[in-house]
Amino acid sequence: MIRYLKQYKFLLLFTILFTVISSLSYVFVAILLQQIMDIVDMGDLDSFVRILFFSLIYFAFMGIFMYLQSLFSKKFICKIMKSVRSKTFIGIERHTMEDYFKNHTAHYLSAITNDVKMIEDNYLLPLLEVIQCTIIFIASLVVMIYFDIIVTVCVIIAIAVMLIVPSLFGGMLSKRQDRYSEMLSSFTNHVKDLLSGFEVIKSYRMKKYVFSRFEASNGDTIKAKYSVEKAIAANEAVSMILALLVQVVVVFLCAYFILIGRISAGALLGMVQVSSNLANPLLVIFSNIPKIKSIRPIVQKLNELSDYKEHDASAKKSPSFNEEICVRDLHFSYDKENEVINGISLSIEKGKKYAFVGKSGCGKSTLIKLIAGYYSDFKGSVRYDADSLSVLDTDKITALSSVIHQNVYMFDESIFDNICLHEDYSEEELRTALSDSGLSQFVKRVPNGLEYRVGENGDKLSGGQKQRIAVARALIRKKPLLILDEGTSAIDMQTAYDIESRLLAISDLTLLTITHNMSKDILKLYDEIIFMADGKIVERGTFETLIAKQAAFYDFYQLKK
Repeated sequence: MIRYLKQYKFLLLFTILFTVISSLSYVFVAILLQQIMDIVDMGDLDSFVRILFFSLIYFAFMGIFMYLQSLFSKKFICKIMKSVRSKTFIGIERHTMEDYFKNHTAHYLSAITNDVKMIEDNYLLPLLEVIQCTIIFIASLVVMIYFDIIVTVCVIIAIAVMLIVPSLFGGMLSKRQDRYSEMLSSFTNHVKDLLSGFEVIKSYRMKKYVFSRFEASNGDTIKAKYSVEKAIAANEAVSMILALLVQVVVVFLCAYFILIGRISAGALLGMVQVSSNLANPLLVIFSNIPKIKSIRPIVQKLNELSDYKEHDASAKKSPSFNEEICVRDLHFSYDKENEVINGISLSIEKGKKYAFVGKSGCGKSTLIKLIAGYYSDFKGSVRYDADSLSVLDTDKITALSSVIHQNVYMFDESIFDNICLHEDYSEEELRTALSDSGLSQFVKRVPNGLEYRVGENGDKLSGGQKQRIAVARALIRKKPLLILDEGTSAIDMQTAYDIESRLLAISDLTLLTITHNMSKDILKLYDEIIFMADGKIVERGTFETLIAKQAAFYDFYQLKK
């Protein structure tokens, strides 16, 4: 957290400055009370009137500085919170595809929401309280010495006993905070999973199971939170008892000194007042120090996300695709044990159209992701023209390719924004993309045309309309390589035929299609059909060639028909 404190060091300095002024003015009320009591004891009416007016002005200024302290502290916290969230989000966005999918989306959501909130509650607020209470404590100690040195020495001895409290609870609280953060992340994941499956839950009457699963996760999270709260409660109780001990020492000593004539009644009033300024700040300090220490695992987790380092692209070459993408003896496994891709070799020539066909789970999508640079821990080689992926800046491969997935994601914005994605394109480029994707007529029919808002994840659109927007989104960027990852499997055959045939008609586009569509008219248009099984390429060739062989692809084609 030091980096964020340094980032807003001037705002922190102003916060501390107003904290010092307001805290000192609060502590010196004890001296003011002592003066008032002594004036009353002497019966000096003129002095009483003067100190009354002085007190009114004093409290007015004290109120102003307390307001400024509160204002600057809140602004400081808001700035830090914004910065932590921003850096964490930017760090998450820097992740490669490979690293991002090592965790659930809920893990990142929980970090940005729950963990950042815990930083506010258990670090920033306690830190400012500790600073304020430390100033009050030191100033109160000085005032105590001003009143009586013997009482001050006794108070210091009582305070020394209190110093052991943070060490008793700090480590335990840190472990419990870390556990609570993990449970919050898990709970967020469960809730996201259940809400995302709302349609399935309603359709299959899964209410009983869903409720029990939610209650179990909710109960575990609350149990972890209660574990933290128990540690905090124990820490606060012990601190409170010891803090009250300080006040008891002051009261009895002052009472004794009044009896022997060492101090005045005004000094008694002042010392009782200032002793509370010693006890209460200590109570706050010793209850907050374990909180501040306990947040270290959460800070470390957020730092790991925000400090995520992208690979050093400066030493990497920019990829090119002028001739071919060459795959040689490719092997890949998600779990390091079961190979999903097993010794695949193929060449993808620029401008040609390829259909990847096979049963579900045969490795089609994984192969395409490897070609697109999603994963780096494979054996074999993938080359763009003459350059291996190992020497290329894989992030820039996205500049060469567009991917249309089966489940197209739509932002809750206009059709125009979902196509252009807030980049600038000419009217001619937009018109061509709308025409080539078959979206033109639909845009003319809907209210507001291109400004029509599609709703959350496109819930105001049909599957075919979302697919056409996705195609327009890809085509307007004029990238040489387009990957259609079962992008038409969720829509009707006529719409799928229309979209696919339009893409196949674009001469300078290299098209890689993962498909289950066994339409003869479509398959005949591909330059090559690649039939896969068990992570291998079993057959490849044109539609006519594979049908004539009457082997693996022929059997699959007949079965699908």
